[in-house]
Order: sequence, then structure tokens, then C-alpha cells
Amino acid sequence: MRNAQGQRKNARVMAALLLLALALLAATAFGEEEERKEGPLVVFSDDFMFSVKEPSGWTADMENAPKLSAGVVFYRNKETFEKRTTTISIRITKKVDEDTVKDLEHDMEQFRTLYPDVEFLPLKASRKGYTTFAKLFAIKNSSYHYICYVNPGKGVPFLLVVFMEKEKKKADEKELKAYREVVRTLDWLPK
Repeated sequence: MRNAQGQRKNARVMAALLLLALALLAATAFGEEEERKEGPLVVFSDDFMFSVKEPSGWTADMENAPKLSAGVVFYRNKETFEKRTTTISIRITKKVDEDTVKDLEHDMEQFRTLYPDVEFLPLKASRKGYTTFAKLFAIKNSSYHYICYVNPGKGVPFLLVVFMEKEKKKADEKELKAYREVVRTLDWLPK
């Protein structure tokens, strides 16, 4: 009888040790999963591929990006896609030609048709080695749209368009820094 009790006790100890080992393994796995690695994020489809650096303090979301007609969307780490105050997204559009400034002017005309009180303000955002054109589409006390067209050059049939959208007030310095970092780190990758 003592032998049977000893075997049950050993079995319980072994089961407890196994559960403890599994718990430690799960905790380690979660810790590794939550830790994000520095470096560029690669976004691709059948037609395109680009990389971009996720700004510090922001989350990249490719799962919800198609809801905004984008390849990737960024919002602050403590926010969710459904409850975000500022959104930075990257959209891909086919080029008509290499005259990117005309594309921006066309979009400005279309926007003015929808919002006659819009103001188009200068915006500084650039990507070294690429042609960029940026503007702030401002509807005072309503919405602010920061738009930068990034042309990776001849031979690339797409434009990358970086949008930042804010409601009610202009972007603050931290938001502008994150936006400019997205534009600055954007890189077209050949397929």
C-alpha cells in the first residue's frame, strides 16, 4: 500500500513539475512574441512590395489596412484600429505618367469640389532619392489631411501615397515626426 501511495505522490509531483514547465514555456513564448524587433516592415502583394520603418510609439497594422484602401496603417501603441485619434497610412496607386505634381494637383481640385473651404498648406516631408510632393489639406476645425506623393522613379509603375489624418485639430510635433519618419524610411522593393 505504501508503494501505491508513493507512486501516486510521485505522479502528482511529476504532473505539477510538468505543469510548471509548460507555464514557464508559455510565459517565455508570450514574452518573445510581445518583444518587437527593430528594422523595416515589408509590405507586399502580388503587384508590389515596399518596406517602411514603424515609428517609435506607433503600431503597424496590415490586417485592417484594406479598410482604408492601404497596404499598412499606423496608429499609436495604446490605441486600437477602432479607437484611434491619428492615422498614418500608405496607399499604392498606379502611375499615369512621371508627372507626380499633376497627380497631386488633380487630387487637390477633386478635394476642393467636395470641400470648397479647404486650404492647401505647405508640408515638409521627403524621401531621399525619390521625387516627393507634399501638402496639408486643411478644413479648419474639422479635419486635416497630410498627403505626400512618393515617386520611386521611372520603371516603377506605382506611386506610394502617405496619408496622415487628424480630426478637429492639426497634428502635433510628435505626430509630424512619426509621419515624416514613415515618408523618410519608405523604400520601394523590386519583385
